[in-house]
Amino acid sequence: MNFPILISYVAGGLALALAVAAAISRPRNPAQWTFLIGMIALGIEALCQAASLGALSLPEMLALQKMSAWPLAIVPGSWLVFSLSFARGNQYQFLLRWRPAIVASVLIPLGIVALQPGSWVTDATWTSQAGHWAFPVNWAGKALHAIVVVSAVLIITNLEWTYRASVGTSRWKIKYAVMGLALLFGVRIYSSSQVILYSANHAQLIVFNTLALVFACVLLGVWAQRSRLHHVDLYPSTAVLHKSLTVLLTGAYLIVVGLLARLITAWGGADTFSLQALVILAALVGLTMLSMSDRVRQATRQFISRHFQRPVHDYRAVWSTFTRRTATVLEKQLYARAAAKVISETFELLSVTVWLTDPVHRRLSLAASTTSEATAVDATSLPEEIVSRFVGANPDASRPVDLEYAPSEWSQPLKDAHPALFAKGGHRYCVPLVFGDEPVGLLIVGDRVNGQPFSGEDLELLKCLGDQIAAGARNLTLSERLVAAKELEAFQAMSAFLVHDLKNTASALGLTLRNLPAHFANPAFREDALRTLGKSVGRVNELIERLTALRQKMEISPAPTDLNQVITSALASTTDLAGVAVVRNLQPLPLVPLDARQFESVITNLVLNARDAVAAANHHPATAGPVVNGATAAIRIATARDNQWATLAISDNGCGMSPEFIAQSLFRPFKTTKKAGLGIGMFHVKTIIEAHRGRIAVESEPGRGTTFRIWLPLAAT
Repeated sequence: MNFPILISYVAGGLALALAVAAAISRPRNPAQWTFLIGMIALGIEALCQAASLGALSLPEMLALQKMSAWPLAIVPGSWLVFSLSFARGNQYQFLLRWRPAIVASVLIPLGIVALQPGSWVTDATWTSQAGHWAFPVNWAGKALHAIVVVSAVLIITNLEWTYRASVGTSRWKIKYAVMGLALLFGVRIYSSSQVILYSANHAQLIVFNTLALVFACVLLGVWAQRSRLHHVDLYPSTAVLHKSLTVLLTGAYLIVVGLLARLITAWGGADTFSLQALVILAALVGLTMLSMSDRVRQATRQFISRHFQRPVHDYRAVWSTFTRRTATVLEKQLYARAAAKVISETFELLSVTVWLTDPVHRRLSLAASTTSEATAVDATSLPEEIVSRFVGANPDASRPVDLEYAPSEWSQPLKDAHPALFAKGGHRYCVPLVFGDEPVGLLIVGDRVNGQPFSGEDLELLKCLGDQIAAGARNLTLSERLVAAKELEAFQAMSAFLVHDLKNTASALGLTLRNLPAHFANPAFREDALRTLGKSVGRVNELIERLTALRQKMEISPAPTDLNQVITSALASTTDLAGVAVVRNLQPLPLVPLDARQFESVITNLVLNARDAVAAANHHPATAGPVVNGATAAIRIATARDNQWATLAISDNGCGMSPEFIAQSLFRPFKTTKKAGLGIGMFHVKTIIEAHRGRIAVESEPGRGTTFRIWLPLAAT
């Protein structure tokens, strides 16, 4: 068995091995499914090509080439979907936006192969030695390879977007996957363009593709080992071709690689093309790995600094980058995420976390992290007392502190919340975020590339960046308060008129009810009128109560209450749930200090919103009953105890919400997706929960339903 045949079998085996690894990994997501399909298609194609390279007769070779066209037709669609969903938290937004391209990349190649079954491999040049052949392709074959070229460009472009959005350990995890697939489809661009240009395919191009597949599988194997095939949530820009270098470089790539292939043939002849292609591919892979290596980049920068008397950091570039990325951000979480990314890139750090104070609940909340494993103990909050302990234990509280040498009484929780992911990542540092005398939060950094220690210059720059983050976060807090005050002021002016009109309407309806006995002569009219007027008065008074409550500071009268009983009462008084299965899982709980009447409105609001969500998802159950594979419109209500908290979860399998709507609109007044809604229901819900010193969180994905989780403090025993 000669080298081209052997390397083709190796490529097919490696691709199928990666497919098996993806098949046994859990949990599965769109990226994992399409990775599985794409690797199977590449593996089968490589095995067919290996067999064709070893064919001893022309008919056998042509039959194997016809067979390999089917897995090739699956490659564009499967890998395009993978590139759109790989490591993306907003993957469904991309998949919806790219639906036409996805459908075209799936159906057109399969249609070409089905309608033109092997018509482009009807003739061939052949020698007595296996593996030396070429055959012409007609319009159908060129169309198939043209789709491969276009899809390969789009795939590399999408992977570039994802890589640009990554930072820290997220980039460390996905780097080799991006390199491997960029190599694989970059070679496909070259080989398919050669087929289109010369209207012929030949064995040397097949060998070139299988060599690329071998290298790509090795790099993908490194990625699989680092990430365990687990999903990483990144949020790249949705702008089409946004600052992409891929499209600009594709033309230059085709020209350069085409000239390179001509030089190889001129130097060594066609017989040595495979071996020389292997050497060139190895050099390209090595160069790519070096250019993307954080360690090489750091060593280069230190070499220049040491031998050319240059500062380690370009301060103008650092401040320009920081200002550009944070100046237009209006959300604290997005601001923290942008700042963490700048710090990670500036200091070559894989792990950066930003904690901001939450004055309502008196705790530190996790605002941003460059690692998908945000904390070792899955904590998203820390006691606010840690900041005061930190300041009290350090006279110069504005300087970074080495956590490895800090007192364990306040540093241990920070170490637990920011674990060292790499044994040789160096010491972790904590930077207080203080604006004036007011603590804003904490910045924790660690896992520096190659374990490089922080110099005095590094710590000074880190302190300056921490001060800037504190000032920016404080300004955003003040801006949020100002916006909330303006919104409330506008709402008060509007609600004064609404309340006045609604009171008049309620008075008129009440008068109608009092005069209704005069029309008792018609029983049907009497019954219908009483029912209609009663519902109208109740609805109007309910709106008046909700609007009036929003104009005033929320005041509650808590008393030890059975939360499960409040839920049962709220469900009993909630109507219009026909066709929706309400599944309860109410665990025994201690008494909770609640204003039962106020909290009952919270449950009613959430249940009615869940009902509207499942209705919008176009569920059509025959009867209300248990949920089977999510086919029935269903609402699940569950309670449980979590240490000193009572938890309530209300879930539905409805239409879901986008991350943008949750972050920017869900709990704000006058923000609604309902045509007849006022946009005050969820604002009211959040106000009542926070008045009980509780908190609410939401988990949702478009098309996959929503879960609201509420934590309420238990009564002291």
